[in-house]
Amino acid sequence: MTHEDVLNLLFPVELTGMHTADAAREGAALDDAQTSAERILTEMFPDMTHTLLADWERVCALTPDQDAPLQVRRNAVLKKLREIGGLSRSYFIILAATYGWTITIDELLPFMAGWGRCGDPLYEEEVRWIWRVNVAGSAVYSFRAGLSAAGERLTWWNSNTVLEALLTDLKPAHTVVIFNYT
Repeated sequence: MTHEDVLNLLFPVELTGMHTADAAREGAALDDAQTSAERILTEMFPDMTHTLLADWERVCALTPDQDAPLQVRRNAVLKKLREIGGLSRSYFIILAATYGWTITIDELLPFMAGWGRCGDPLYEEEVRWIWRVNVAGSAVYSFRAGLSAAGERLTWWNSNTVLEALLTDLKPAHTVVIFNYT
């Protein structure tokens, strides 16, 4: 039953002429309002959002890549919301893996007498605050019905700037990250 039918049932007499056209227009407007309200219900969940995706990204302090498909942008919001945090190497390795990168982390140490051997790098004391991220490979997203939007590329991959921005944002403030791509 449409809203036009409900409006017609409100009157004790049958409507004719101009009143019928008014009821049809008002009913169509109410139908549109209900459809819009039902769409908003799906927008409240980040894994189904489309219209409010930019608001979800703003709330999560994300800056999406301009060419990123809908699926990637939704996944970034979900990952940010589910993030717990951590400071360990394993946390950053697992975090990169959830975004599709395989990384290893090297913590650099200064050369110390009694510990260092011939051939070891001669780093200064400040190197304690530097860690090197070795990146191998990249995530590839394929177009999928229901998860992607019309007009998007059939295959897309994250640029390295996404990983660099992610780790730089979450690293301990007193450290410096160096990226090594293999």
